[in-house]
Amino acid sequence: MPDTPQDNPFQPPTATLQDAAAATTGEPLFRLAAVGIATFFGTPIAGAWVMVQNLKTLGRLDDVRKAWLMGLGFTIGMFVIGYFLPDNISGAPMAIATVVGMYQFAKQTTGAALQQHSASGGAFLSNWRAFAISLLFLLAVMAAVFVAAFVLAPGPTI
Repeated sequence: MPDTPQDNPFQPPTATLQDAAAATTGEPLFRLAAVGIATFFGTPIAGAWVMVQNLKTLGRLDDVRKAWLMGLGFTIGMFVIGYFLPDNISGAPMAIATVVGMYQFAKQTTGAALQQHSASGGAFLSNWRAFAISLLFLLAVMAAVFVAAFVLAPGPTI
C-alpha cells in the first residue's frame, strides 16, 4: 500500500508554507543601513519613519505603532538627557546609542524579512533617499525646538 497523504496521517504537508508578513511584495524596501543613516542625521523619528515605510510595504501594520513609539521615545529621551547633561560632557555617546538602538530595533523587527527580500532578488531604495528624508525631519524637529524655546523663554524683566 503506497503512502499517500490520505493513508499516512504522520506525513508532513507537501504544500509550501509562507509567512504573510515576510512575503516579498515586489516593491522596493529600505535597507537596515537606511534606518541608521536617517537616525544619525534626522533624529530617531526619521529612523522610525524609514522603518514604518518598510513595515507598511511588508504588510505588518501591527508593528507600525511600536516603531513610532520607539522613535519618539528615543528622541524625547535624547533631548531630556541632553538638557540635564553638564556642559563639559560630550553628547556623542548618547547620539551613538540612539543610532545603535534604532538599528538593532529595526534588525530585530524587519531583519529577517529584509534578508528574504534580498535573497529573492527584491529591489531596495537608495540610502540617499533616507538621507534626504532625514534632513527634512531634522528641519522639522529643529523648528519645533526653536518654537518651544521661543514660547517657553522668560519675558523681559523690567
